[in-house]
Amino acid sequence: MTMILKEKEINYHKLKRLIGEPIKSDLKSLKVIGTTSFFLKTFKNKKDSNDSLKIDSKNNFELFENGLLLRSNLSNKISAIPIPVNDLLRIKLIRGKEMINPFPLSPMWILLKLGVSILYARYFQIYKFNEYRIEEMKLIIETIDYGMEMIENSYKFESQQRFFENLNYKDKITIDLNKASC
Repeated sequence: MTMILKEKEINYHKLKRLIGEPIKSDLKSLKVIGTTSFFLKTFKNKKDSNDSLKIDSKNNFELFENGLLLRSNLSNKISAIPIPVNDLLRIKLIRGKEMINPFPLSPMWILLKLGVSILYARYFQIYKFNEYRIEEMKLIIETIDYGMEMIENSYKFESQQRFFENLNYKDKITIDLNKASC
């Protein structure tokens, strides 16, 4: 059973017992060992409705040997949830829908015509939000004890996708790539 740890309860020995050692960064492999911040939009505690994370808290995940550590921060009040792999039911990462509409002869239009990926060409817009727009990504996590939904800017989607795909949690992870509309 996982639990929400308050700031004073978060310590190395407790985390090691629950989810093992933290994965250290290796500059040779360039493996992503954590996520950027996600903003919590919904949280459901299936066991104790009084114990919860705060909505709109800033959350990130760190990779450990036997699971993930969710760190939550709202107004400098820190909480954490160690999530053992066995308690994890599903992770779903949903990319926001893109609108790609560059006007002829704009730098973005030229780059796209030259075959440059939209991931790079989108930074050469002249009229922000008219040529390229992407909705926020969603992250849905369900464990034995918790259900939560988070959001973040979809400009960061590819790095988050790499992190979750590298977890090797097999059928527990779903990546939903929304197609662009022109």
